[in-house]
Amino acid sequence: MNNLLALILWVTCVACQASEEVYQLLAKSHANENLIVSPLSIEAALSMVYMGAGGSTAREMQSALKLPSGEKQEVARKYKALLATLPGREGGPTLKLANRIYVNDQYTLSPGYNQVVREAFQAEAELISLANGPAAAAGINQWVLGQTDGKIKNMIDPSSMTSDVQAVLLNAIYFRGQWESGFDPQRTRNSDFHVSPDKSVSVPMMMQLGNFRTDYFHDLGCQVVELPYRNSNLSMTIFLPRDVAGLSALEEKIVGFSRPLKLQEVFVKLPRFKIEFHDELKDTLEKLGVHELFSDRADLSGLFADKSDGKLSQVAHKAYLEVNEEGAEAAAATSAVVSNRSGFSVSFIADHPFAFVIHDGDTIYFQGRVVNP
Repeated sequence: MNNLLALILWVTCVACQASEEVYQLLAKSHANENLIVSPLSIEAALSMVYMGAGGSTAREMQSALKLPSGEKQEVARKYKALLATLPGREGGPTLKLANRIYVNDQYTLSPGYNQVVREAFQAEAELISLANGPAAAAGINQWVLGQTDGKIKNMIDPSSMTSDVQAVLLNAIYFRGQWESGFDPQRTRNSDFHVSPDKSVSVPMMMQLGNFRTDYFHDLGCQVVELPYRNSNLSMTIFLPRDVAGLSALEEKIVGFSRPLKLQEVFVKLPRFKIEFHDELKDTLEKLGVHELFSDRADLSGLFADKSDGKLSQVAHKAYLEVNEEGAEAAAATSAVVSNRSGFSVSFIADHPFAFVIHDGDTIYFQGRVVNP
């Protein structure tokens, strides 16, 4: 019997080219749910597995996930460069990508593989005894808590840590940022959010007047606004369909969106929301064409020093994102302007399902949608 390799992937608040396909598949399978995924986390964890794959398993992963063709060193160089730029400026958002590999103490990692993940992915390998599965899970979960500011709890199911697990590859991305222009909590009011054409719920709606990049696109049937984060080049771009029931169709149209937006005075009304999402990605990856990795034919011989056989048994994705009023210290002054104005040149009223991405100029860190805040 082949030993099993478990990959546990989670996120809390450079995507590969397949990330949009992953998101579209998840969006369809969770059509009426809030959704939050991190393309960066998904690619980082799977790329770490790819570095240890060989033969047809590596070729299948490279093709299905649209990883860079050629030598694996290209993937390693990309992550080394990316991780070197993550800390950001002092006073800006917290954006932390952390990787760790837990190895069953009955096995050892290939020295070459360990060197690559340490240098390129800033990953540390740690031997772990699986003689006591619950204790092993407790130790891993404690590390997860520390890396995600206590947001992700009980990530590892103690019953999954059995003696036939070879290694657990962990990837965490944690994000926390303040708006460049914050929402004053005193201006937040309960208001109707139209979940569907015939159903509404009362939710806390934040509001402010400010200068933001925005536009309406008739061909897409949606309004777009970009809300920047303080002291960084990170932003949340929100896509609001014209029709209450138009989100599913819109999500397919905005793939690869890169159109210019106009800086305008905008009255923004946005629900306060928190999304927690969990899903097993094995079926999604198989739909992309990743099959051999989950079969007895899997070749992960580059991962272990003794060339042990192994296959991927689990890809669990858990995500957390909270959006609230926190922002720049000038929030009170901004809200005073709102209270003294009765008409605005542009309004962005997010009172029905919308999509969003958190990104900089090169990378999507989070992608999701709000159906019911």
